[in-house]
Amino acid sequence: MKITLNNESIRADIDSNGCYIEGVEFRENEIIKRTQDGHKTHGGCAPLFPYANRIKGGKYEWLGKSYEFKKYLDGNSIHGFAKDRQWDIIDQSENSVQMKMNLEDESYPFDVDVTVVIEISNDGFRENARFFNNHNTTVPLSPGFHPYFVTGSNWEILLKSRPLKSLKIDQYFPSGNYSEFYRHFYKKESHVYDDCFRYSGDIQLRGDYFVYDVKRTNSEFFMVYDGKFSDSISVAIEPMASEVNSFQTGNMLKILKPGEEWEFGYSVSISSL
Repeated sequence: MKITLNNESIRADIDSNGCYIEGVEFRENEIIKRTQDGHKTHGGCAPLFPYANRIKGGKYEWLGKSYEFKKYLDGNSIHGFAKDRQWDIIDQSENSVQMKMNLEDESYPFDVDVTVVIEISNDGFRENARFFNNHNTTVPLSPGFHPYFVTGSNWEILLKSRPLKSLKIDQYFPSGNYSEFYRHFYKKESHVYDDCFRYSGDIQLRGDYFVYDVKRTNSEFFMVYDGKFSDSISVAIEPMASEVNSFQTGNMLKILKPGEEWEFGYSVSISSL
């Protein structure tokens, strides 16, 4: 079902198939880029549940048993399956919508409910996910979101302290080691960002026309991506709870206890330059 949230400043187009934000406009200017090829992680903002980013070979073990997620062309699994499922709309108003689904799946056989609230305000929007473990054992979680912020031809990121950049053993997967990075970094013609950073503070993104102030809840990591699917006019800043491949490595993996409720999300405030 297609849903539109609208006020004097913000318009958000949402699809309940995938709890997916198709696009967002601020004062009739596009600020969340739409996908150009129909793939939900190539534009808009998709929920990445129960895990964000890649799992090497798609395999993981939990409490002595082995499981496997769907693999893609590179032989790895990526970005979970919640974005590909139909969600139930449980509440809706002019400014907000609340959707729910159960994450239990053959590849993730755990009874976990997730409820997402998407809400607009006069100067921004927020997404908040609430997970509840109905299962009789602990369960693993490593969620994320994947918003593409429209920046124009240039962007710069300003942080309050120096983040730790995750070092890789290959194109995708972390070594478990980190190096200090810059508090202020920006788009470079000579470099494509597809990098994970450990940093829990606020993020400011500046484009050609707008400033985005991003606050996160229970997000120890974020990805920066400005490759092919950014269409040279945007950058994805992806809040993540855990490191890439944490279902295998356990690095900052969220372990949800039976009966535990846990929240994860982000909010964006927008201003003109």
